[in-house]
Amino acid sequence: MSVLNELKMVIKSVMRKKTWPVILILLITICVIGSGFVVRNYLGLQLGNSINAVKSKPSASGTPSVRQENTFINEMATPAIKLYRRDRQVLPSVVIAQACLESNFGTSQLYRDANNIFGVKGTYYGQSVSFSTREVEGGRSVMVMAQFRKYPNVNAAMIDHNRLVTNKFITKKNIMSYRQSASMLQENGYATDPGYAKKLERIIVKYHLSSFDLKAIND
Repeated sequence: MSVLNELKMVIKSVMRKKTWPVILILLITICVIGSGFVVRNYLGLQLGNSINAVKSKPSASGTPSVRQENTFINEMATPAIKLYRRDRQVLPSVVIAQACLESNFGTSQLYRDANNIFGVKGTYYGQSVSFSTREVEGGRSVMVMAQFRKYPNVNAAMIDHNRLVTNKFITKKNIMSYRQSASMLQENGYATDPGYAKKLERIIVKYHLSSFDLKAIND
């Protein structure tokens, strides 16, 4: 016999005995239990929705995933190796590390809006975009507005960066040390950050980027 039928029989028995106070208490009890069940189910549903919302919400920090990092590195490696084989000047590991650092592995707004992987300032055939950027001036870190080159595609950005670096910052050919190359970039003023060379070196070591140097030199 179901609980509902049993409950009906109890109510009929109580009614025959005319014990209305008992009926009232019984009805109140049923309402309380039923309300508790509804509330519990509602809260459970809301909690489940909240958990799902937290899981599906994208990170607000802009931190790239491991997959994004590896994909970006591989995308940068092919043109970097090609340019080194042509000029024998800027090691692929340094080029890739700069791209990772300057564009945060391809997630920066400058990269998305202007294909500017390396944070190169100025104009490119008259094309540029304005962005606020952090610079070190007089030993202090400050935010300033600056013009950055806008490229039609990533390949144009790579070629322009290679031309810029070989003409102004790494002017020697056949440099086999990424540490020496990173130091030359900093010493010759590629960036205002006094720790720029060390940051590049850490990226190269962490992601084993020197393997691309060996590939470019030996293959």
